Amino acid sequence: MRAREWAVAATYGDPTDYDVPALPAWRVERGDAGDIAFAAADGDEPFIAAANPVRVRR
Repeated sequence: MRAREWAVAATYGDPTDYDVPALPAWRVERGDAGDIAFAAADGDEPFIAAANPVRVRR
């Protein structure tokens, strides 16, 4: 539900004007073997990583 709230608030301006938290800034790291990791922009350690990511269709 938070993603929908953010999308609606962003349509009409800055989401923080509507008491919707701002999206975090993430850094994406890719390894040579195709692995991927997400880390906070101001942090060193990734908070989530995948060794063998696969594409999915929704």
